[in-house]
Amino acid sequence: MEKLIRKYEGQGQLIFEDDQVAAAVNYSIDEFLEFVPDGLGGQLPTTLDRRGRVSLVEGHPDWHPITPLHHDPLTLVMHDGRKLKVLVVTEGGTIHATGDFF
Repeated sequence: MEKLIRKYEGQGQLIFEDDQVAAAVNYSIDEFLEFVPDGLGGQLPTTLDRRGRVSLVEGHPDWHPITPLHHDPLTLVMHDGRKLKVLVVTEGGTIHATGDFF
């Protein structure tokens, strides 16, 4: 069973690994916690998953044209300064986080 535990929304920047700014983006990220049965009628939390969408602040709402060609994680810098490594998985800006905030 998966449960939505937090939602992050705002405006930030997406940065390539070489510290080049790819684009200013609006982001919406959902944080889910997966639960499994504990064998005693309860549930145990297991994995945390963050996924969502980014869209360009200016210009066409679909994604930056170079990004689908870039297969390495990008850094999403959120409005509060936290950073999250993400993979852009569709041209429409669907993203999956690859780890925790840093």
